[in-house]
Order: sequence, then structure tokens, then C-alpha cells
Amino acid sequence: MDTEIFALDLGNKQTKLKSSKKTYILPSHFFDAENFGENFGVAKSNTHQRFQVPFSDSEYIWGTDIDALHLDNYMIDTLIRGNRYADESFKLLANFSLGLLANDFVESKEGILTVDVVTGIPSKDYFDKERKQTLMDVLSGQHQIDIDQKTVTVKVKNVYIVPQPIGTLYNELLGSDGVTIKNENLMSDKIGVVDIGGGTILIDTILNFRLIEDSSKQINTGINDLYQSIASSMNGEVSLYKIAETLRAGNKNQEWIYSYSRNNQINITELVNKKINSFTRLQANKVNSTLDDKQTIDTLLFTGGGSSLVNRKLILKTFNNAQFVEEPELANVLGFYKFGKNYTSEN
Repeated sequence: MDTEIFALDLGNKQTKLKSSKKTYILPSHFFDAENFGENFGVAKSNTHQRFQVPFSDSEYIWGTDIDALHLDNYMIDTLIRGNRYADESFKLLANFSLGLLANDFVESKEGILTVDVVTGIPSKDYFDKERKQTLMDVLSGQHQIDIDQKTVTVKVKNVYIVPQPIGTLYNELLGSDGVTIKNENLMSDKIGVVDIGGGTILIDTILNFRLIEDSSKQINTGINDLYQSIASSMNGEVSLYKIAETLRAGNKNQEWIYSYSRNNQINITELVNKKINSFTRLQANKVNSTLDDKQTIDTLLFTGGGSSLVNRKLILKTFNNAQFVEEPELANVLGFYKFGKNYTSEN
């Protein structure tokens, strides 16, 4: 069979994964199963599973809804200052990700699944040779992962590391086959990319598919700041996880109802709108102050999960070249996958 392509977006707050079989969105943290004892019962869940790898003695719990367990004190976070890719928690996350994707292929269970991996990293990490090499070492080679006590084996043949905004650019440029060009203007445009994530905002400029290093900036704030601001203005015990879920669920009809419990719900629409407008103005100001050459930018793409929550009218009023990408939460990982398809088709 042909070599499979795995696309990984191992963000500080969220992990997005894609193969030809499936696309995943999961938190970038997990729990040590030892903390919960035998009666925790997570092995039978459809939304979180037990993971184990040879280089660690522990068994870990990871899945789409682990934040709903409200066990923050037990959380193992992969948001590490400095060289994040050298930390064991990140190495665990990377292996879990490879295992989860490989688990959808029978070849990984009956033998060894061979894959090429495409991943993206923030521009400041991309220009750091040591960090890039560390990430390359983490992902390369053969990996064995036990998922709910069943072993999958995946061999990473090639690793392609690209600047994170290239993911959004490729997703906007190419069709689903990774070859067909759907937006020719992007081939020659000077493009700005504003990626609003959970814990960071990345602002980059791309010309001729090359990142302009002097016009790139990482701001250590993100949509989590919006959640925190809303929570701090509410009474009682407020869950940031519930705030995030409430905003995502109510965004389509612009009405937000927060549930303290099944019988205690409040309408927080006025508060949320006020906080979103304040957050949007602040981010617009940061983009304005970062892009010194904004007058020469043809297209300014807003991407990342946070871009679905900002006040788009304010952004479009501030930047006449602004565009909001479709599926902003997945734009990067979809682009990484298309990059892999495009690269392998050319070679």
C-alpha cells in the first residue's frame, strides 16, 4: 500500500489530527491513570481511552471530553515554556497522537503501518534549529502505543515540519485532493495570517510561500483570556470548560445560556457580547501594531478556533483586506494534510 499521511497540529491547548480515515480534535493535556484507581471506569468510554508507551511506566487517560471530568488538579499539561518539544509530556502527547491515528488502520495492529508526518510549529520555533531538530527526533522512527491494552505500531518514514500559518495558506489554496488549486490569487498575494488559538495569537506574513521572519510575532494570550474575563464577571463557582462549551454552542444564534446545574441556568448574552467586543478590539490593536507593512498585504487571513468567537464586523471594519477562513479550528491541520498530499504527488 502507499505510505499514509498523518497531519498533526499539537497546539498548546488543543490537538488536531488528520489521516485519510478520520479527523480528531482533542485537548493537549491528559491524566495519569494511577490517580484514579481501578474503579474510574474510563476504559469503557467512547470519548477517552487508556494509553501506554514503552518509555513510560505509567498508563494515561486521554480523550475528547476529559475536561468534563473537572479533574484539573490531576492534569498533565504540555504547555511548557522554553523548548516544549524536549519535555516528556510533549513526547507522550506526540506518541498518543500517532497511536490514535494509527488505530484506525488494520495494518498497525497486524504489523507495522508506515506513514509520513506533516506538522506545523509557531514561526519563532520554526526558525530555531535546535527546537526543530528536537521535534524531528520525537516524531521520527518506530512507535509502539498500547490503546486500551491493544498494541498499534507505526513507523514514521519522513517528517515534514512547516511554519504553522502555512497550514491555513495551503488549506485556502488547494482543494481536498491536495493538488487542485482553488484560489489562484493566493499564489502571488502577500498574505498576513492571524491565528487566534487557546493560549497564543500568532501573527505572520507570507510572500511567495516564504515566511517573513521580521514580520512574525507570537503573543502569549488567546481565547482562554476571553473565557477567564467572562468567568471573573460571574457569580458563584464557574467552570472555564463550561464557559468554552457555552460560547461554542451559542455562537450561531448569538445567545448564550450558562448552566450552573440542570436546574440553575442564566442568560449571559449581554456579558458575553461586551467581553467579545473588548477582546476583539484588543486583538485588532495587536495586529495593527505588529504588521508594520499592513498597507502592502493583499489578504489578511483570520484563522484558529478563537477567530470564530471574535466580533467579525469589528475586524472587517478595521481591516479592509481581512478574510475569515472556513473551519478555522481545523484549517491548519487540514492544510498540513494537503501539503503532504501535494508534496508526495510532486515526488
